[in-house]
Amino acid sequence: MNRTNLDFLVPMFPFAHFSDFNILIVNQTTEENTLTSAYPSVRVINSFERGLSRSRNLLVKNASKKIGYITDDDLVFLEGFDQKIVKGCNHYPKSAAVKFVTVNFEGIPFRKYPNTPVQNLNALWRLNSTSWEIALNIDIVRHSNVQFDTRFGLGSTFPLGEEPVLLNKLHDAGHTISHYPETIVSHKTIKDSDLITLQENYRIRGAYLAQIFKHKFLIWLGVQLAYDLKSGKVKPWRVFSCIQYAFKGKNQLKITHEDNA
Repeated sequence: MNRTNLDFLVPMFPFAHFSDFNILIVNQTTEENTLTSAYPSVRVINSFERGLSRSRNLLVKNASKKIGYITDDDLVFLEGFDQKIVKGCNHYPKSAAVKFVTVNFEGIPFRKYPNTPVQNLNALWRLNSTSWEIALNIDIVRHSNVQFDTRFGLGSTFPLGEEPVLLNKLHDAGHTISHYPETIVSHKTIKDSDLITLQENYRIRGAYLAQIFKHKFLIWLGVQLAYDLKSGKVKPWRVFSCIQYAFKGKNQLKITHEDNA
């Protein structure tokens, strides 16, 4: 947001100059603070809208290559990441999306990942997804008419969950979501979602679990609570509050409307 030069790209590519790669930037900004690029390989769209999902829909719409990898500006790419993405997408050429491995800055995997390629990720793996793990087959996603749900993501009613909502919409449309066990990028250990209060986290989760699983909402809310109880993220005496906020999010979803619905 509000970028006026390309300096932020420099630390993202410590092994090469960023212009060696095909980059499309959506810079959400104001008319007084626009971004330009002198590099043919680096294209810029200055957008005066707000909302992460809106910017990502612009990226997919305007991508010029067959594979699109959506990145945040606080990531650090690992050398050879592009060849790994191509390798994974060639392994699953008919998949709408292929997930890869992310590590933190200490080299520790961000979460538990399958050790071998997986052609069809199950609902749990699709649910535990972030944008910087995912490469999209641009043609398949465009022809599917599936877009990021603008009700989810930073700057929207529900500031998390846009990635699992997208992957499950693609799955429900009959497309494959795969995994390829190659590490492509590193990210700080703390995510933005870690800074959200437990109640707000469950309000958002309630909304995207309702959107994804519909009549199986209660089952998946139970799965989420069981996992959080086991890991210590939720204490037993806070379960009722978490359920209340999850239903609050579910009910709020009913009265909101997706821009591209």
